[in-house]
Amino acid sequence: MDASAIQAIQQGSGPTDDGWGWLYRTFDSLAPPGSTLRKVLCAYYTPTRLETAGSGRIYRWLGVPWFGRIIPTGGVSVRRATGARMAPYTLSSPSIRAARDFYYRACVFETLHLPFFLTLAALAGHRFFIGRVDWAIQETVINLAVNFYPMLHHRNTRRRILVLLSRHRRQIDTGLEFESA
Repeated sequence: MDASAIQAIQQGSGPTDDGWGWLYRTFDSLAPPGSTLRKVLCAYYTPTRLETAGSGRIYRWLGVPWFGRIIPTGGVSVRRATGARMAPYTLSSPSIRAARDFYYRACVFETLHLPFFLTLAALAGHRFFIGRVDWAIQETVINLAVNFYPMLHHRNTRRRILVLLSRHRRQIDTGLEFESA
């Protein structure tokens, strides 16, 4: 993964015209671009070596691309079957700026799932330790479908976006740029 693509995300500010602008502005004020806090928070959202190995092999092995096709809030199969655009869950245009904006949106969506994931995981653990293994299994299955796999989907989306941004950076460095950022 190209470090300059990750750096561009850490240094830049979030999108302002996708309905989540207030959230990005709040993030920018609490963790200004280039600050240590911004780098720490971005480190959580940056795909790890395990995630990027073999062009996302771990995600394919876990079935995340398949899940991404059927996810009710924007899966490709769902959008095709319903004819819905589901704009917040899709890349708005084939541009580098749209890819960067979608990266931020994927961070927001993962963040929205995280507290629910942690709560259900703690509840399942509690159920397990009090002897209600049946409830623990049920809550774990629900948590996997409703929180864990969507979070993996968003992480995989960010991995794919960083590949795109790295490819774009290489095109600029070699003089093969055809599209403006």
